[in-house]
Amino acid sequence: MLRRMDAYISVIAPKYQLPPQLVSAIVLKESGGDRFAMRVEPAYPYLWDVARNQPYKVSTSVAADRNPAPLFNAPRGHSIRTEWIGQQTSWGLMQIMGAVARELGFTGFFPALCDPMTGLDYGCRHLAALIKRFSATHGLRGAVAAYNAGSPRYQGTAGRFENQDYVDAVERLGGFKGL
Repeated sequence: MLRRMDAYISVIAPKYQLPPQLVSAIVLKESGGDRFAMRVEPAYPYLWDVARNQPYKVSTSVAADRNPAPLFNAPRGHSIRTEWIGQQTSWGLMQIMGAVARELGFTGFFPALCDPMTGLDYGCRHLAALIKRFSATHGLRGAVAAYNAGSPRYQGTAGRFENQDYVDAVERLGGFKGL
């Protein structure tokens, strides 16, 4: 399975000018290489308004409610409740959040993000955008911290990311080797 995963990564990572070893390390940390990995993250407040193509802002308490908030939309052919939960679920090899995939233009049914090429494409697209946004001010490790936490947030003045354990795990898996 890992050889097959590396073959998928070798096709998708260069498309976004990403180091394959970084993508591979994130895959191993996020899903252990399980293409069918998924995890519902109740209270995930970053949702996407598919009708208006913009963030759908809710509090974490509203997000934690299993019932969709008023005026929440779903793409045609998708139920609103499934969309609500699907956007709060991480999918596939890179555990791309459904809401982030929607923001990046994904219009399909969420389980399609478990297809290795599809999930890697959206995960790499997201990682490349984070690197572009954060690497100048926070370095590559900051962009990786943002992949896991939404932004590179520091822990006090110690110079450590709030999710430093995640960044360290990606490093142990060879993600920054030679970079």
